Amino acid sequence: MGRSERIPALLVLVVILMGTGGTLFSVAQEEDEEQAPAEIARSEVDEACAASRGQLAVYEGALDLFHEATAEWDIVLEDIEIARGRADVAQSLAARKAEEVEVLRGELEEAAIQIYMQQGVLALTPFLGETPGDLIVGRHYLETGTETKVADINNYLSSQRDLNVHREEIAALEAELLDLQSRQETWTRQLALATQDQHAAWEELDDECRELVRQWEAQEARKRAEEARRRAEEAARRAAERAAEARRREQARIQAAALASRQGQGIGPIPGLVCPFPGSAFVDSWGAPRSGGRSHKGVDMFGPRDARLLATASGEITITNGGLGGRGLWIHSDTGVAYYYAHLSDWNVVEGQRVSAGDVVGYNGSTGNAWGGLPHLHLQLHPTGREGPAYNPYPTIRAAC
Repeated sequence: MGRSERIPALLVLVVILMGTGGTLFSVAQEEDEEQAPAEIARSEVDEACAASRGQLAVYEGALDLFHEATAEWDIVLEDIEIARGRADVAQSLAARKAEEVEVLRGELEEAAIQIYMQQGVLALTPFLGETPGDLIVGRHYLETGTETKVADINNYLSSQRDLNVHREEIAALEAELLDLQSRQETWTRQLALATQDQHAAWEELDDECRELVRQWEAQEARKRAEEARRRAEEAARRAAERAAEARRREQARIQAAALASRQGQGIGPIPGLVCPFPGSAFVDSWGAPRSGGRSHKGVDMFGPRDARLLATASGEITITNGGLGGRGLWIHSDTGVAYYYAHLSDWNVVEGQRVSAGDVVGYNGSTGNAWGGLPHLHLQLHPTGREGPAYNPYPTIRAAC
């Protein structure tokens, strides 16, 4: 059969293929694209590299070192970025806190000047006593008509402590960064050496071994990439969980801060409330620092030892004795508000007794952790009862006294 006789058959084949829209070609192409590379067994690599087994061992050792150095280098870089971020935050917080400290100190100095103009005392020292009693004994500096209050001084001292904490954190982070940068330099050198060793060993492999090793490494790289993807997804899941938990904690912190703010503001005047210690001297010392990391949760009312203390409201008595409050009592008022009296020298009531507003319930003293100090009544106010939180009693007691 001649050439001219074969042409129609070829044309028929072309027409058939064109009639299918190239489907046969595309299907075959898709099958080739979808088919994953054949898995290379380690034994194949060993067989191909039998003639250069020693060089292969050197190469693989260098490659392991390269991977280790790369991983450690990446970790150090990530740690450095995290530490720098933390340092930036600490620097920002410290800068804002330093401005706050300066503003608060300036306000106190202004108050000191006003007191000097009125009483001839010019210094912050009278404000910075260890207890509110120091302030009151010091010629009632805070009752001179100035805007200075113990709360202002406590805010200043608290802000100064916060500033010191931020500065200590910055110093620690700077030391951590120096250590991380040293580690980065070490692993950078290790990475360079591993790269050189790997390349030198690669050059010693024969062509067949080198090609199979290249394929093997590509295969293992795909496996590592898949494992890295899986780990990244798992890390993202855990990060999302941590972020959700952080949001929950932040919301709780915000709610706690809002509650603390409301507690610090107090509940204001209570109609019909009787002043528990008429004639006593007291200031707003809510939140003032106390031993053991505590903060003041009441108002200290200073006056003569054994002076009479009156029931603020009608209610039932619970006696307490011992601990920080020494001799004390609770008045569970008929309105649900609970009042706590501490540091009494003695009681004038018994357990479970009902009292009316204005009854003598005890006598001023310095028992408990006030022993050896100025006699005073420590009074707490719990709007929702004894088990509920304490609120600043100063606005309420000031209105009653």
